[in-house]
Amino acid sequence: MPDDLVMPSSPEAERALIGVMLLDRDAAGRIAALLSPKDFYDGKNIDVFGKLQARLAAGEPIDGVVLSAQGVLDQADFAGYVDSVTSTGVWESQAEVLREQRQRRGLIYAGRRLCSAGYRPDCDVPAALRDGWSDLDRTARLSLGTETSPARALNDYAAQVRSWDSKPYTRSGIRELDEAIGGGILPCQILAVVGGDGSMKTSLALAFSENYIQTAERPVLYLSLDMRPERVALRRLLPLADMSEKRLTEAIRAEPDLFAATLAQREKIDGGRYHILDGPMELKDIEQGIAQLSPGLIIWDYITATAGFKSEMECQRACVEALRRWQHKYGASWIVLSQMSELAKAGQRQGDYAGRASGGNNLSRIADTQLELYMDDVEPQPYQMAQGIVPKPQLVAIVTKCRSGVRGSMWSLEYIGPTMSFTGRAERVRREKKRRQIFTRN
Repeated sequence: MPDDLVMPSSPEAERALIGVMLLDRDAAGRIAALLSPKDFYDGKNIDVFGKLQARLAAGEPIDGVVLSAQGVLDQADFAGYVDSVTSTGVWESQAEVLREQRQRRGLIYAGRRLCSAGYRPDCDVPAALRDGWSDLDRTARLSLGTETSPARALNDYAAQVRSWDSKPYTRSGIRELDEAIGGGILPCQILAVVGGDGSMKTSLALAFSENYIQTAERPVLYLSLDMRPERVALRRLLPLADMSEKRLTEAIRAEPDLFAATLAQREKIDGGRYHILDGPMELKDIEQGIAQLSPGLIIWDYITATAGFKSEMECQRACVEALRRWQHKYGASWIVLSQMSELAKAGQRQGDYAGRASGGNNLSRIADTQLELYMDDVEPQPYQMAQGIVPKPQLVAIVTKCRSGVRGSMWSLEYIGPTMSFTGRAERVRREKKRRQIFTRN
């Protein structure tokens, strides 16, 4: 076995769980009853959890003032644990992470014992196998029991909702579209945006992030796996400078004062809360970035550009499973961009809007809301034909999935081509060619 392999553990979840215990005594009692010090891996966290568990069992207080006064936990450590908490309502998913990591360590320990026994010349094979099965059985029984009470589920959800700030929705700033998807995207919800090349997926994601950075308090994390980070950053300057990308690029050299003023305006709005990470990035790199920044909005552009996979199908399946784990663990709103396959684009041109992103429909299944973007050619008016004017395409957003809005509605989004931004206006449209009815009443 290579020496550089790291034993499975989650320091972030360990610190966050202890932080929840320090903030919420009711949750602390449930965490102490559910877990044991063996579920933790870091020595310091093992010691702190054990002390808190013992104090709870004895009916002693675990608030910061008392712990500090009695020398159980100094103020710096207390603050560090509390700062690790993104939401007190997601502790159960963090507890599951710890138990899963403990199970993985159990597998490693059992494997090491079996390997050690197998290498011994005097190995008692039946005894080694019995011990191995016993180790594996104990590891399997470490799974946390599933709570089936509806009241428990609702209480946990209520705690999560109370942890949100006063403006929890992530919106695009396009009123009609936001209303069509139920008001926006809530924390822990996933918005999937699918479309072909040039369908303004990135522009729409940037519109959501612009609205978020101006109304919410937590940071934004943009995972730019498809586009260079400087291009994403430049795209965010275009509406402020009212210039095309090419024109603003020229201004960097020819008009440095103008560029500097636009950048200063951007930085003032962002307040240091907008972060761009670029690829290549594997899933472990993405999670590390999320854990470090604790963002309130995460944009994944785009999902099948994640590194470390042999095929887009394998990539999307693994990324969707990661999304399932992270969705509630980090308490953020998610916008996930996905390219369309050629088959899906061909179907779209024929009026089939089924949300078939590249790699299958795994993302569609877990998304709370899905938008499909389509650039529709516009027939020129007679005066345009006479002057050789080619009208810009119509950008249509189709709500192909929505749990709380108007599923199936279609919206023509008014956009500004040079700045690749939106005016905030939209108009409802319909298919020119209606689908044929295939069922009739007797």
